[in-house]
Amino acid sequence: MENKKVLGSFFVLVLSLFTFGCRSQNVEISSKDSSLSSSTSQSTTNESSKKDYKELYKPIFDDYQKILSTPKDTAKILDLYKNLNTTDRPIDSWALENAVYQTDKMRYVYTDLNQDGVEELLIGVEQSSGGYFISGLYYLVNEKPVLLAEGFVAGHGGARNAMNIYQSGDILELSWSSGTGEGRGVLYHLNVNQQAASKLQEQDIRVPGNKSLHADFGKTEAEMLDLNQLDWQKFETSTSSKTISGEEQKAPWNANKSAKLEAFINDWGERLGQPNYQKGIAGGDVGADHLYTLRDDGPSEKMNAEYTDTGLGNAQYRIVERYSNWDKYPDVHSYFFAISNTGEAIVFHSPTTNGGVMYLKPTENTEIQAEFKRLVEEE
Repeated sequence: MENKKVLGSFFVLVLSLFTFGCRSQNVEISSKDSSLSSSTSQSTTNESSKKDYKELYKPIFDDYQKILSTPKDTAKILDLYKNLNTTDRPIDSWALENAVYQTDKMRYVYTDLNQDGVEELLIGVEQSSGGYFISGLYYLVNEKPVLLAEGFVAGHGGARNAMNIYQSGDILELSWSSGTGEGRGVLYHLNVNQQAASKLQEQDIRVPGNKSLHADFGKTEAEMLDLNQLDWQKFETSTSSKTISGEEQKAPWNANKSAKLEAFINDWGERLGQPNYQKGIAGGDVGADHLYTLRDDGPSEKMNAEYTDTGLGNAQYRIVERYSNWDKYPDVHSYFFAISNTGEAIVFHSPTTNGGVMYLKPTENTEIQAEFKRLVEEE
């Protein structure tokens, strides 16, 4: 595309995003993708310090080991999204899908963006041209990783996200629609001493516009960080496979126990006059981030929960099985079988029928609770 006004190399990235097809697995961004031309002083770190950061950012690396081993299947990707570690800002589902379809191109690098002695973590996609498109920027707040900004191309619908990283520790995140070109830009600043990032400016944007977006936020192209100068690394998938295999041997839940629970549920439901229990929440399953406690003595609270096939995970409640009898609507009973982070087996009951949000409380049925506890403790 020709334009009499030179908008800066940022718009090479923007315009290249408009050329993508609707399938996210075909994402490929121009070599000039991140509008990068200026040099930067990359903070150097030795191997021992990198090992420390690997531990600090472990929840992120754990997520990416799951992402990089997930089949390119819509249902599998949906299940994966429900089982990732929860941060203040969860990874966008489109960023997740982009990564699944580009596992061989995913890279990471540590770099001290604001020169405070603490390194941030960048997740990037290596382009065929040799450049990098940033799909995630994480930083530490009190030694806990937080997602600040993302880059992705939606598989359908036209949603686009990208970021500019400046040498000062400022990050400009841009979100817009490829159909209208309209969107929103937010300029963040990374503060020192692991404090939460500050939002410096937020305003509407139009892509492409009639002037540089750098200028709209008080920035110039010359301030951009040169991503090609960073020491990008491949993810250690082979090591992670050995780790996951070792964890599976110690998992409190497995397919054999799942089959035994299913047989018990079928018999138990028949005896209670509540037959036809099915796995899952047949009337409209919900994500683990839409589960709340049902309390009689106070307000409901969002549960720290995740879905898992093994009982392993990072949430307080690792839900391994779900059963419901939605064929008896409106007389609905749903049961969530969870293993807590302390190893306790808990069966939650939900009488709610709202497919968007569900409220849970420990079941009063001692028989189903006892059987689940027995199976969890079974060798």
